[in-house]
Amino acid sequence: MNITGILGVTMPFAMVVAIVWIVQNGRLRRAEIMSGRSRESDIVVTEMQKQIDKLTDRVAVLEKLVTDDDRRLAQEINRLRDTGRPST
Repeated sequence: MNITGILGVTMPFAMVVAIVWIVQNGRLRRAEIMSGRSRESDIVVTEMQKQIDKLTDRVAVLEKLVTDDDRRLAQEINRLRDTGRPST
């Protein structure tokens, strides 16, 4: 069999395989889109969740700093009040 014969047999087979792969990939993609989920959206959601977790941790630290400062300020005010009062 010469090269033309080999190509004549394999080319149609390769084309059929490629078409089946494209159709199957399209069906999977369509199913992902219809279900509202896709690999890309999963990646985006995962990255957003990581960002939310980081921000949540930062807010917790900021809340702690604010409440600690308030407590220290209240203690300082009370100390100043106590030192300014005459003893009874």
